[in-house]
Amino acid sequence: MRIELLSRQKRGQQRQSLGGRSYVQHAMGHGPAHDAENDRALKISGWLTGVYFIIELAIGLATGSIAVISDAFHTFSAVGGVILAWVAARVARRPANLEHTFGYARAEIIGAMLNGFFLLAMALLVIVMGLMRLSAPIDLPTTPMLLAAAGGITTEVISLAVLFRGQKDNLNMKGAFWHVIQTFIGSVLIVITALVIQFTGFLAIDPILGTAFGVVLLLASISIIRESFTILMEASPRGVDIGAVVESLRAIWDVEDVHHVHAWVLTSNRNVFSAHLRVNDNDAAQPVLKKAHKALREDHGFYFSTLQIETACLDEEGAEAIDPQTHQQGDL
Repeated sequence: MRIELLSRQKRGQQRQSLGGRSYVQHAMGHGPAHDAENDRALKISGWLTGVYFIIELAIGLATGSIAVISDAFHTFSAVGGVILAWVAARVARRPANLEHTFGYARAEIIGAMLNGFFLLAMALLVIVMGLMRLSAPIDLPTTPMLLAAAGGITTEVISLAVLFRGQKDNLNMKGAFWHVIQTFIGSVLIVITALVIQFTGFLAIDPILGTAFGVVLLLASISIIRESFTILMEASPRGVDIGAVVESLRAIWDVEDVHHVHAWVLTSNRNVFSAHLRVNDNDAAQPVLKKAHKALREDHGFYFSTLQIETACLDEEGAEAIDPQTHQQGDL
């Protein structure tokens, strides 16, 4: 007998248990209000950084400052990153259909990965330019640098403020957030560089600080790429103890065995689960299904789950390669 359960996680506060430890989790979710808030944040950030790019480029061209022109194109990279995140978020909201049965939610993860590689390229460029400049520091005009940086800091602080909430639980927003972070730190470094040069004449401060920030940006980009790659490879959700999930299902009365367990991340904050549960009596199917459904949703925070209840193992021959228990009998 086969009974399938397709469930959506309740929004709001949930009690979640991971590894035997209970705590209250606020489910951020991907509801319309949350999506609208992220969309608004990306639009505001995109407009602010885009308009300031034009202003900063005009200042650089008017003064002839290579440093300001260079930072203007640095700002332009942030504009590109925010636009990429906005497009990915819009695509991700398309509903499921018979061709894309899970919808387009993974577009956010793909967007985050592309932004990660974009940040990686920027980091490497900053590091290379810094090392090249370190061997032959040049004198920089401090006044236009300070003007450009002051305007940049103002717009970037606003952008970071509107993006901050969304980036905490959304990998796509995190990519956009780090693009603005890099321009914000760049503006701060310009102020520090201009003041140091103006009062001490120490020209090497520019490439030293720039290279140091390039390393920080490099580490951030690798983190975003790694997390995106992990999700696209269908790895188990980070922070979810699959062994504990299996044990909680096995602990349900009348459950004889739990196998073909699969858990993955559809997109940020949307964990999906599927498994086969063997029972000793068909009459136990519905009670087991209800208890399992409740445990997965409320105790482990799964957004969507599919359970097959059976009285005999119906595993198809040849599917051993995708059954974790076949390879890790001691772990589950």
